[in-house]
Amino acid sequence: MSYGQAVRKVMQEKGVEQSTMMKTPCLRYKGDFIAMMFDKADSLIIKVSPERVNELIASGAGNEFNFTKKRFKEWVLMPSKFENKYETYIIEALEYARNKNK
Repeated sequence: MSYGQAVRKVMQEKGVEQSTMMKTPCLRYKGDFIAMMFDKADSLIIKVSPERVNELIASGAGNEFNFTKKRFKEWVLMPSKFENKYETYIIEALEYARNKNK
């Protein structure tokens, strides 16, 4: 599922809204960042637990996000070759945000 299709589907979830970050459209849950496309790396960025970031990188599914030369411990880049899983990854990020907001 493309990023656009995944966004349309996830936007139906209560508390999810579109916003911007770094002058780029993104998704937020109750104000907290959850996902956005990062065109410079042709990848989806999702925000998940640091442990999950490490798992995704170790499995080869994700890449470290360090655009500012600083590693973001809760952000991981999901390359476009995994586009068919973008909805799953965005929902995972949404669940992470929901659990943090409890």
